[in-house]
Amino acid sequence: MAVILFFGRFSDLAERIEVELPPSVTDKATLTAYLSETVEGFAAIAALPDTRISVNMMVSMNEAAVGNGDEIAYMSALSGG
Repeated sequence: MAVILFFGRFSDLAERIEVELPPSVTDKATLTAYLSETVEGFAAIAALPDTRISVNMMVSMNEAAVGNGDEIAYMSALSGG
């Protein structure tokens, strides 16, 4: 199972989900596509240009590998107040 955390705008969808990722989900792009299909409202927020993704508490700007056992967080660039 992968743990997906949501911060900023994404927290309106959920705070946390645990999901068994299919074998086709191997990187951030395929994970984002998968969540866009399975989490209502996700696609619109993920398409915003300030979306950031961290994998195992490391913010990554490249196509980091993801899979079951990882903690992945989606956040807007300037979350908080």
